Amino acid sequence: MKKTTKHILSFALVLGVMSVPFLAGAQFNSEAGAGGTGLSTDSLTDTLTNILNIFLGLVALLAVLGMVIAGFMFITAGGNDDRLKSAKSWLTWSIVGVAVALMGYIVINFVATLFQTT
Repeated sequence: MKKTTKHILSFALVLGVMSVPFLAGAQFNSEAGAGGTGLSTDSLTDTLTNILNIFLGLVALLAVLGMVIAGFMFITAGGNDDRLKSAKSWLTWSIVGVAVALMGYIVINFVATLFQTT
């Protein structure tokens, strides 16, 4: 009986090891782009535009967060001149950040339209 159990377990182990490539093949998606690799088929300009837009979105988010912090500092200043000066500085640089993000977005979209082929 023990010999039969060993043979069955050995057969199951060999069958399991041999079925692994078939299981991995089941993950293949033939409808994916770039020959089924799942890689993007976008052009270089589209990829760079997407990366820069994400970066500018982060800059804009940080600038708005800076405005919120500046507003909180204005509210909690309580007449402290140093705290008001710091809040004004935060607000000034946050507005500069929003302006830079908007100008960058405009420039990136303009340059992307120049390089796009239609």
